[in-house]
Amino acid sequence: MGNLDAAILEGERKTFRQLVDANQFWAFNGTVGMTEKPLASLSRGETARVEIYNDTSFPHAMHLHGMHFREVLEGGEVGPLRDTLLMFGGETREIAFVADNPGKWLFHCHMLSHAASGMMTWLEVA
Repeated sequence: MGNLDAAILEGERKTFRQLVDANQFWAFNGTVGMTEKPLASLSRGETARVEIYNDTSFPHAMHLHGMHFREVLEGGEVGPLRDTLLMFGGETREIAFVADNPGKWLFHCHMLSHAASGMMTWLEVA
């Protein structure tokens, strides 16, 4: 939603109307739901910084499985350790974490109806 007018669903570009008809209307980087390729492939022990922009008018509780992160605040300070970050519409936030847990980890909106309708991706730590 927000500025989403089309996205990739199951390898094919669909209009917003087609996405709504398929009950899949949330996306990460223009792709709805899980992809074959992870959002990021990280080496164990690598420090990652991820900028997240909520391009909707809805709040989203962004949740990372398998690792904890800290929000990077203004001035470079970091916030408390957490695994979920509540983001409001139009917000840009940045998280940082050490990829210390090997595996394939979900990154999704913790509002389950949002995850079920497309707002879900994954990271890989090797």
